[in-house]
Amino acid sequence: MPHISVKLYPGKSEEMKENLAKAVRKALAEESGVWSPDDISVSMEEIAPDKFEAETKASFKKDELLIDSKYINFK
Repeated sequence: MPHISVKLYPGKSEEMKENLAKAVRKALAEESGVWSPDDISVSMEEIAPDKFEAETKASFKKDELLIDSKYINFK
């Protein structure tokens, strides 16, 4: 039922993206104590570095950002 969307720079191998998706899914399942990994879907979108901040910020509302980074913040 939950869906995790990951946005990242292009160039990562398919193996790396698959391993990352599995690890994120497993972490959410373990931390929630409610969902199994099979309940959780994960997507990955590659965004060019020069468009990353603008496109990522446009994909969610400011109050939905729970943890910011040096790349994505609203300060």
